[in-house]
Amino acid sequence: MSKNILIIGGLGYIGSILYEVMNQEEWEVDILDNHLYKDLHPSNPFIEADIRNKNQIERIIKNYDTIVNLAAIVGDPACLIDTNLAIDTNCLGARNIAEICSKMKKFVVHTSTCSIYGSEPNVIVKEENEGFPIDFYGQTKYTQERLIREICVDNHCIVRLGTAYGLSPRMRYDLVVNTFAARAVRFNKITIFGGEQERPFVHIRDISRVIVHAIKNNLHGIYNVSGENQSLLRLGEIVSDITDCEIEINSNIVDKRSYMVDSSKLLNTGFEFKYGIEDAIREIIKSPTVLNFHKGVYSNLKLAERVRTAQTIGRKELQLIEGGIAVDDRGSLNFANDFNFYGVKRFYQVQNFSTSTIRAFHGHMNEAKYIYVTKGSAIVAAVKLDNIKSPSKNQE
Repeated sequence: MSKNILIIGGLGYIGSILYEVMNQEEWEVDILDNHLYKDLHPSNPFIEADIRNKNQIERIIKNYDTIVNLAAIVGDPACLIDTNLAIDTNCLGARNIAEICSKMKKFVVHTSTCSIYGSEPNVIVKEENEGFPIDFYGQTKYTQERLIREICVDNHCIVRLGTAYGLSPRMRYDLVVNTFAARAVRFNKITIFGGEQERPFVHIRDISRVIVHAIKNNLHGIYNVSGENQSLLRLGEIVSDITDCEIEINSNIVDKRSYMVDSSKLLNTGFEFKYGIEDAIREIIKSPTVLNFHKGVYSNLKLAERVRTAQTIGRKELQLIEGGIAVDDRGSLNFANDFNFYGVKRFYQVQNFSTSTIRAFHGHMNEAKYIYVTKGSAIVAAVKLDNIKSPSKNQE
């Protein structure tokens, strides 16, 4: 059956593959995206529009019968760079889409995340389990779900995705399977923090197949989408078996989330997962991108930082951003007072926009500090301020 489909947020990691998969069907498929990350150069054609502008996207959505919503600032680190942007995009943008689709009676396939379950160790969660997100990103995604359910009522399908992995034209190496594979190639070693944490995983091509399956079979309601549940330790062993890399275990657990999901509701509709972790690893280690996996274009966090920086370059007055970041035309200074690293009480991250100036900060005697310069250089010196109005220039 011919369908007219709009993929909103279709320039991203998932959308780039979904567009390819959908074009194998006898469907008319278009992408709507605001192209937020200007460092990326998409190969697929798209309609440039912003879901925060309701009137703008309403004129576009009316031309389609099925809407796939992928639009979001993805990942907790990226969301925390600009929480206002994350809320506007993930929540207000989703409400705009839901209200337009409800008004025009459009069928919506909305991509959510299994992160909304929070952390449920040793529990296999099902769709009816109550969401309890433990990070900011998960909270925005759970809000999205509620908006879609309440506004679109019976004309929607929500797919809760496990941790995605696999190659994409818009590649991400900030996802655990992808980064393990890349580090195995570059360093012949991967480091696992903790290891016992369980996570649901799903190949990016199976995600695309699920969305196509939902449209073809007119699925309604909520569906978990996970090809397999694995511990991070077992994931590391799979990578090591294929690449012969060394595994290093660090007992310091950075991310304590641990949960497994049940995808039997989806499987009962006739869907079968086709791709596994081993398939993705073998693809990734052959990709030319793996040699430069550390580049900013492969990380949602670094892309979000560039967007935030671009908004502040040229600003002469000092601007204090929520989260302890000070930015002006000289550079940015990020201060986190709750940092604790081997007795270090204060953490500063410095980024200089030019070579002629340098960011500065003050401290106190007997206070350990940790300084990380991401761009440019820093001069670290102790200056005795024996006279506030005319301080000594002697360095101690």
